[in-house]
Amino acid sequence: GNLVFAVVFFLFLPGALDRLGMNSVTAPITSTVTKFLGFVPNIIAAVILIAFGVFLAKLISQLVNTLLKKANFDSLQEKANITPKEGSAFSDIVAKIVYALILVVFVVAGVQVLGISAISQPATEMVGVIFNFIPALFAAIILIVFGVFLGRITGGLVQSILAGTGIDKFSKETYQNGNENATPASKIISSVVTVVIDIIFVVSGVKILGIDVLTDVGNVVIGYMPSVLAACLILLAAWAAAVWVQKAIVKVYPNAVSIALITRVVIMVLAGFMAVNQLGISQEIIKTLFTCICVAAAAAFALAFGLGGKDWAGKKLDDISENTKKQFK
Repeated sequence: GNLVFAVVFFLFLPGALDRLGMNSVTAPITSTVTKFLGFVPNIIAAVILIAFGVFLAKLISQLVNTLLKKANFDSLQEKANITPKEGSAFSDIVAKIVYALILVVFVVAGVQVLGISAISQPATEMVGVIFNFIPALFAAIILIVFGVFLGRITGGLVQSILAGTGIDKFSKETYQNGNENATPASKIISSVVTVVIDIIFVVSGVKILGIDVLTDVGNVVIGYMPSVLAACLILLAAWAAAVWVQKAIVKVYPNAVSIALITRVVIMVLAGFMAVNQLGISQEIIKTLFTCICVAAAAAFALAFGLGGKDWAGKKLDDISENTKKQFK
């Protein structure tokens, strides 16, 4: 109402000013009103075009949403173990994307109708970039979804095979002290396999998008994965060996619980240094630290053996000397 009032007022204002002989004031007002009235049809056309775009986008998005739900497209989330919140199902997300794309096209078309090149030109370029990006995006999504399903299938297959070999029972009795609530070894290994496959396909999907920064990050991740897996295998093997050695020492020498624990700790410390070195984290610092620890342990043993255990060491050396003489007589 205020807009109509202003338009009508400025239409009749120049005539009144002309009657008063104020031509110098009338000229700019008349020019402005003329330009505005010439621009009104473009505004009306743009509004109609955008309104039609909103209607069409809503209609098509609802149609897409309905078709996807009928096709049971949301079951993909259940297979991927994803629990969607309200309005975040796959069909809802796709429908919202379709709505946004259609609306963007009509908004840009409306801006072009207005003839404002400073806005319409970059907006048109933006739409071109978006629609050129859409095929790559869909290809990347399809590849990643396929990778996720392949990872789940492969992980389940690996878990079934390993469970059939009896590794769960062996690990539970040997390394998990019979704990029934402990995660089965087959499940841990299958989860690692699943994560590795997911990472590989995610990186491949990012490469399809052609985003240089993400591609470089993905290449670094893929290149670093062998080192991470090797470090994990070292720690796993060391942990298994440490537990086995500890139990073996306690079984043979029941009173040597402390020695068995120290042996286990030493094995894990050595494995930790090996794993860190495999990851390439400050290798020179790790080597220096390891050398210092070994020298300190040797010095501590020498001091303890030479000073605190001098009498015991002398007695043991005399016993060894006597046994040696008896053997060579």
